[in-house]
Amino acid sequence: MAKRAKTDFEKHWAFQAVFPLLIFFTIITIIIVIFSILSKEFLTAFNLLQALKYLANTAIVSLGLTFVVAVGKSDISFHYVSCFAGMTMSYFIGMFMGGKGIPPIPAILLGLFGGLIFGIINGIAIGKFKLPDMITTIAVGSLAWGMAYLYNGGNYIYQNFLTSGIIQFSDGKLFGWLPFPVLYLFSFYIIGYIILHCTTFGRRFYATGHNPVAASFSGIKVEHYIILAYMICSLMASFSNMLMTAAQGNGNVKGGLVLLMPAWAAVFVGISIFKKPTVYGTFLGAFLIAIMQNGFTLMHTPYYVMDLIIGITLIFAILVSRIQIKSGKVSAFKLSGKEFQLQSTSQRGIQK
Repeated sequence: MAKRAKTDFEKHWAFQAVFPLLIFFTIITIIIVIFSILSKEFLTAFNLLQALKYLANTAIVSLGLTFVVAVGKSDISFHYVSCFAGMTMSYFIGMFMGGKGIPPIPAILLGLFGGLIFGIINGIAIGKFKLPDMITTIAVGSLAWGMAYLYNGGNYIYQNFLTSGIIQFSDGKLFGWLPFPVLYLFSFYIIGYIILHCTTFGRRFYATGHNPVAASFSGIKVEHYIILAYMICSLMASFSNMLMTAAQGNGNVKGGLVLLMPAWAAVFVGISIFKKPTVYGTFLGAFLIAIMQNGFTLMHTPYYVMDLIIGITLIFAILVSRIQIKSGKVSAFKLSGKEFQLQSTSQRGIQK
């Protein structure tokens, strides 16, 4: 009888795991069909490459945020940090040394380093000194954005962008057809997947988020993983905005602000599917956002409509997560003091 009950539970749990995924792909299919009917350009090879570029910008920053959510924290600063990184890169390309500038690679590294500093500040303040993550990241984000204005008073930096070669950072192609942003995207996601899902090192991020006290007692340096998570988040956000800066051909102090909502929406779409923050779930969430961004762009939809759609997507994803909690289907992981669900409570009952 016990064996039969276990078999029934496993079937039920498998259905619960697969059903949200089926719903997601059904929604994706419907969206693709609608956009392909409304725009003949939607399914062209050229537009598919453009959609992949949209995906790269959203997915890369979302990947970094996934690590922060995995350790049970939140980050409201990464879009501001990305603005500072983008302006740092732009300054060293266009205005450094009296306007002579420096080559793209050192400028990119300096931009990443600038973003990394704020990730370290977030991590130390939250992981080491136990400051509230929400308030701390808002404060650090404001600091980063304010410092971004110091480079050129909030004005665009466009000098040397056409002659320095920085545009190739975003518009270059491998073998003449594969856009560099797509190459960066899959490289980061393969590395992120291996780290977070295939190593003991990566599983410690989850342990930190699930129960930091138990993780600490087991020998895990909890504060170190929190610091690392914020460092990764800042680096990925900085990289994403620098890609957009290179593509636009100028440094814009507000360029990274568009990253906040799509990144959170992508992460929570993934959570609503797989019941926890995962690299592959975030990728699917970013894919959904990118498809909608690309489709609405082809339809010449006003930008604020896309903001509304992303906001609705985020609210819906959070709502699904909360429904799963209250239904008792999954157990909780912590995020900013709130409880989100991971493991079946029915399974806990069987294990008892």
